[in-house]
Amino acid sequence: MKNTLKLLIAFISFLTLLSCTEDVEHKTAAAKSTGINLLTPTSSFNLVLDGAKLNELATTFVWNDTENSAAGTSVSYTIEAAKSGTNFAKTVVLGSATTSLFKDITVGNLDAAAKALGMPALVEGLMDVRVKSAAGTSNFYTLKVTPYQPNWGIIGDATSAGWDLSTDMIYNAATDTYSISLGLKTGAFKFRLDNAWTTNYGDTGNNLSLEAGGDNIPVTAGNYTIVANFKTLTYTITPIVNAWGVIGDATPTGWDNDTLMDYNPTTKTYSIIMKMKVGAFKFRLDHGWASNYGDDGNNLTLDAGGANIAITTAGTYYITADFTGLKYTIKQL
Repeated sequence: MKNTLKLLIAFISFLTLLSCTEDVEHKTAAAKSTGINLLTPTSSFNLVLDGAKLNELATTFVWNDTENSAAGTSVSYTIEAAKSGTNFAKTVVLGSATTSLFKDITVGNLDAAAKALGMPALVEGLMDVRVKSAAGTSNFYTLKVTPYQPNWGIIGDATSAGWDLSTDMIYNAATDTYSISLGLKTGAFKFRLDNAWTTNYGDTGNNLSLEAGGDNIPVTAGNYTIVANFKTLTYTITPIVNAWGVIGDATPTGWDNDTLMDYNPTTKTYSIIMKMKVGAFKFRLDHGWASNYGDDGNNLTLDAGGANIAITTAGTYYITADFTGLKYTIKQL
């Protein structure tokens, strides 16, 4: 019944395509009079991909093949995707091959293709799609797709939220790692994806290697920078001797609470990636005002007790600080 319905949709769509022209932005390949014609989705397709819905249907590709109108034959079709404007120089396949004239594509299929093509997460990108068989290729449409960013966090009785809620880590695109700096209690923690236990990692050998569903990671009370690479399945946990953080009405927690910066023991510098509002911030040590820095000259030089550092445009920023050399950098991502 499902196949019959989809074939009927394909036939009606094909007749509609023949009887009218569609002015669609980004469409650069007109429908063909013979061979494979991709009918849907068209270039009006625009989807922000959701990591919680990877197994759900994103769209159904429907096409017609004038040289092979009978469904269920031995002709095999694949759906190809490429970065828009590249003339399909590098392609990835969406889903598996089919002998039908339609194919369901999930959110996960689109996300995997977008990432394989190098499209950055959380940024709307353009993807050209077409249908291919041994006899040739169809016309193509350009889809708008926003890949999702996996949301990794830590959870456990060592954290302030306990085992009930994950504390989100921050993604660094330059290193492809996730990090967090925070105070921990004596206890244990694990890493988990998208605030659920479906995908979680621990450390069974207590050797800084991550195992799926592995043992809880024990820790004693203190301030730590935790960095995890979920591709190499490794992590580091570094005690922070001096807990430097940023504070101010430009930060998510305002002037009431610090957001701790990550410490790099090799460079002896601190860094953080965070969303900031229009406002100002300062650096301070160990959650107090005894040691704090601003910038009196607005020249990326740190001054003890100096002026608040202004943020004039809301956005995500990468901030580094060297409290020995009294220098800092700030870059909007």
